Amino acid sequence: MNKYLVTLRINGQLIKSVVSANSAVHARLLCQYQFGMGCVHVAPTQLSSEGDDYPLLDDLKPLTSTTIKLRPPKPPKTATIKPAKPPTPEQMRVTQLKANVDRQKEALKQERERQKRQREAEQARRGQGGY
Repeated sequence: MNKYLVTLRINGQLIKSVVSANSAVHARLLCQYQFGMGCVHVAPTQLSSEGDDYPLLDDLKPLTSTTIKLRPPKPPKTATIKPAKPPTPEQMRVTQLKANVDRQKEALKQERERQKRQREAEQARRGQGGY
């Protein structure tokens, strides 16, 4: 572990602190984790001698307003199936009539297609046999 001198901006004031970390990037991440993003004012520099006149990072108090507060996760919404009331006889009759209309429209469409194919086949037979 190496000691790094880090200048932090906390409550608008610049504070120099010593951080024990493996690298300068690790020192920056430790400071950002404890005091929030953007708190590092000057990049961490490795100290060659003991930095006794600077407070250690552990001695500084993090701000409660800039730290991330975890919220408990919301419980998942359960999918509930609401029972449907049985339709009244009048509603059933309307539903059946609508279904009959749809079936009749489809049957009419199919009959028209059948008759069209039949006419085309008849025209094709007349065209081949007439020459």
